[in-house]
Amino acid sequence: MTHTHNTAPTQFVEANGIRFAYRRFGKANGVPLAFSQHYIGATDHWDPTVTGGWARDRGVILFQQRGRRQQLRQAPDDVRAAGR
Repeated sequence: MTHTHNTAPTQFVEANGIRFAYRRFGKANGVPLAFSQHYIGATDHWDPTVTGGWARDRGVILFQQRGRRQQLRQAPDDVRAAGR
């Protein structure tokens, strides 16, 4: 089954003790596009019309920034700390 923005299950990956949530959908081959929402956004804030359009031709990965919703660590206080 090919998933869409609305049907892709939330998956998790851990790095350096931080659990990141992401969704992947669209074409399985080729290099996927990784979508990062703004500083306080989450994967649910993407417009399915936009991501669905890209997913017709390639894979799409929507991922949560550190400290957003499903993440286990507290959100950083500033942008510099978010990059660590």
